Amino acid sequence: MRLRMLAILTVLVVTATACGNSKSQTATTTAPKGSTSQTTGNGTDIHKFLPVTAKGVTDKQISVDVIASKTNPLHGHYAEIADGVQAYFNMMNSTGGIYGRKLVIGKQRDDVIGLQNLTQVQQALATDNAFATFVATLQFSGAQALQNAGQPTFGWNINSEYGDKNALFGNESALCNGASCTGITGSWLAKKAGVTKVGVLAYGVSQSSIDCGKGTVNAFNKYKVASVAFHDFSIGFAQADLSAQVAQMKQKGVQMVFTCMDSDETLVLSKEMKRQGLNAIQELPNGYDRAFVKANAAYYEGSYVIPQFTALEWKPQLPEIKLFEKWMAAEHKTEYEITVIGWIAAYQFVLGLKLAGPSFSQAKVIAGLNTQTDVTVGGMIPKIDWATNGHIDPVKHPESRNPIECSNFLKIENGTFVPVFATAAKPFVCIDNRTTTVPENPPTQSFENG
Repeated sequence: MRLRMLAILTVLVVTATACGNSKSQTATTTAPKGSTSQTTGNGTDIHKFLPVTAKGVTDKQISVDVIASKTNPLHGHYAEIADGVQAYFNMMNSTGGIYGRKLVIGKQRDDVIGLQNLTQVQQALATDNAFATFVATLQFSGAQALQNAGQPTFGWNINSEYGDKNALFGNESALCNGASCTGITGSWLAKKAGVTKVGVLAYGVSQSSIDCGKGTVNAFNKYKVASVAFHDFSIGFAQADLSAQVAQMKQKGVQMVFTCMDSDETLVLSKEMKRQGLNAIQELPNGYDRAFVKANAAYYEGSYVIPQFTALEWKPQLPEIKLFEKWMAAEHKTEYEITVIGWIAAYQFVLGLKLAGPSFSQAKVIAGLNTQTDVTVGGMIPKIDWATNGHIDPVKHPESRNPIECSNFLKIENGTFVPVFATAAKPFVCIDNRTTTVPENPPTQSFENG
């Protein structure tokens, strides 16, 4: 139930622009493997051609759209979701595509930090003739329009709008974004790091960020592995001076800082901590960025990152990750967090096509995916149960929350990511949050075979 920072910034960025500028739940009969299987779930040859009349479909291709926040103030690589999608499409097309058709990205749209998301979605639905839509956006105001249109939609789930919409498929189940979402993962990490005093910082210009901060504080109050020695939920967006906050954290003995802020602000924090001699580590909610961490190695030593998927650094790698890296390299594209998400999104799209069969339609793709109780993308993500609770908004429906939080952890050492707390064979640490006793060594798990 750990909040994704970029989801929090959805409202924040809009507010800041107008002024001038956990572990989430994952909860799936084993799905056909998109990277290896040559048949659908019912054994039909995926190369069988049948005439299909559907939006974006010709006898030679299936066309999709990409809508992403290419223009954004957070220096995020959102538009590069298309690179991951294209890599997966290239792999499929190298053996003839699917049902006698190539998979192609027809149009890429920039929704400008999400401010134009609804407009771009509406225009795309009206004019682009796309069978499906892929999204990576800061603000997802077009989510309901995609749902209403019955448009199969796949993307980066950093937005609460994914909740309660069965045509939208993210890389994890609907997010738990709220002060009541007291996940156990952060507390367990603090325990493993050996800290007893933590600080919590959040932006004051965003209610979502404030809720994130409150949820983090509430979690530490619930699980009691460390005390919240300092918290400040009034940080300004792009605030250049955090000297007062750091001074107070130093005075109160803070050893680890949990933030509901973007990477640029965590760097401001890290530099100020170093200047004042506060030797505290951070948990970086949006920190899986190799180039950023390498460039700022001196400021993040010993800090932790929790990717939404099996980190590429685990060795030996999963076969699915090897495929991802192979096809990304073939296109000479840089690997980012978002390109992995693009691969995961494309996998699910192709899985939906396989389940729909050669006389596929948009409705059949959506319906097929919504029968799946064990989607893991070859072990890249903890299982998603689209058939029961994967789409349900866990804030509105607390009873749907998955009590098991599965995460894989990276520690920053000398500007690189080092996997910790588990093994490549079982990279996910899975913790039951129904207890107030934080376990010392919870079970680890692999989702490679569902």
